Amino acid sequence: MRIWADRVWDGLASSPQRDQSVVVQSGVIQGLIPETPEATSIDADQEMQRFPGCTILPGLIDTHVHLVMSAQSTNQAIVEQVTTESDAQRLARIAANACAALRAGLTTIRDCGGTKDHVQLVRDRVRAGALPGPDILACGSPITTRRGHCHWLGLTADTDDEIELAAAKMLDQSADFLKVMATGGNMTPSSDPMQAQYNPQQLKIVADRARQAGRHAAAHVLSRSALPGVVAARYRTIEHCDWRVEEFRYEFDPELARKIIDQDQFVGLTMSGLARRALLPPFPDADSGPVRRLDARFRCERQMIDFGVRFTIHSDAGVRLCPIDRFDLGLRAAEIELRLKPVEILRAVTSSAAEAIGLDDRGVLRAGKRADLIVVEGDPTRDLKCLERIRAVMKAGQWMPMDAAT
Repeated sequence: MRIWADRVWDGLASSPQRDQSVVVQSGVIQGLIPETPEATSIDADQEMQRFPGCTILPGLIDTHVHLVMSAQSTNQAIVEQVTTESDAQRLARIAANACAALRAGLTTIRDCGGTKDHVQLVRDRVRAGALPGPDILACGSPITTRRGHCHWLGLTADTDDEIELAAAKMLDQSADFLKVMATGGNMTPSSDPMQAQYNPQQLKIVADRARQAGRHAAAHVLSRSALPGVVAARYRTIEHCDWRVEEFRYEFDPELARKIIDQDQFVGLTMSGLARRALLPPFPDADSGPVRRLDARFRCERQMIDFGVRFTIHSDAGVRLCPIDRFDLGLRAAEIELRLKPVEILRAVTSSAAEAIGLDDRGVLRAGKRADLIVVEGDPTRDLKCLERIRAVMKAGQWMPMDAAT
C-alpha cells in the first residue's frame, strides 16, 4: 500500500517533505518514496490512498494517562466515582476512553495508574482485536503509601518488604512497567505533594525490580523533595518533575539536571486541565494554589528544556478537566506556556515519546518501523490546531475505524 498526502513529516525532521508517499506492507513501513510519474507507473498495481490537503505523521503517543478516570470538574468527584463503581463499570470506562484516544490520533498510550488489573484486561482485548483502541502500556496500580497519593486505587506499601511485594504483585499481573508515587499529590488530601513518600533506598527497590524484569519504572514527582532519590535510582521517566521547594517557589538545580541527562532519563511535562488555562474558560478556583503557581512552574520547565533535559509532553488524561480525546489542547498549551515550536512539541509526542518508554519500533516514519501513522488536515508542524482534524488513523498497518464504538 502507498499512502500519499501533500506533506509527510517523519517524526524527526524540522519540516515536512512534499511529494512523498509512505509505503506500507505487512504492518511495516517499507520507506518513503518520491511521488513522481516514474514511480507511479512502476508501482501501478499497488493500492494507493490519497489525502490531498493533508499531512501524514507518526501516530501520537501519550506517555501518561489514567483510563479509569473520567475528567470530571473536581478531584472529589473523580475519586468518589472510581471508588464506588463496580468492576464492570470501571472496565467499560477504560474501554470507552481507549476508543476515544484512538479517534484523537493516539496510537500508543501509557496508563500510569488504574484499579486492580483492569487496564491490563482492556489492553489485552485491544491487542487481540476484540476492542478498538491504541496500544496500551499499563502499570496496573501505582505503588503508594497507605495515606499517600492515589491510595484509593488500591496498592499500598509502607515498609521495604511491602514495597517488594507490591512490585512483585504488579509484575505478576503482567504490568508493562512499574509506577511509584514518590511524593504526595493534589488529588489526595491525606497526602502532601511537598513531601517524599519513600526514602531513596525504597525508591531504588521499585526501579531495580522493574529492571530485573526487563521493564522500566516511572516516578510521580511533585516537588524537589523526592527528586534526588528518583534520579539516583535511575527511573526511566520522571512524571511531572516539579522542582518546587515551597508553595510558590521552584528552584532548578543544574547539577541534578546534568545527572538526568547523563543517565538518559526523560521528564514528562504535564499539560493537563489547569495547564490549559489559555485555551479554556476561566476556572472557578483561579486563585487556588495549583493555578497561581503555574507561571513559576512553566519558567522552571523552560529552564529544563534550555538546559537540554530530554522530555515528553503528556496529558495526565482522566484527571480533572482533562478528557482523553483532547490531547491537542495540551499540545497547544505547551506551545503557549513553554514557548515551544510546533515541531518540537510533535517530536515530544512521537519519536521522543517512543524512545522514552522503550518502544523502538515506532514514533518515526522510517523503513522497518511499525506502520503507526495519522493523517491530519492541514500542516500541524505550522499550526497545532490542525490536530483537531484527524482524517485517518493507521495502527500496525491497519486503518482504524474512526467511528468505532465500544
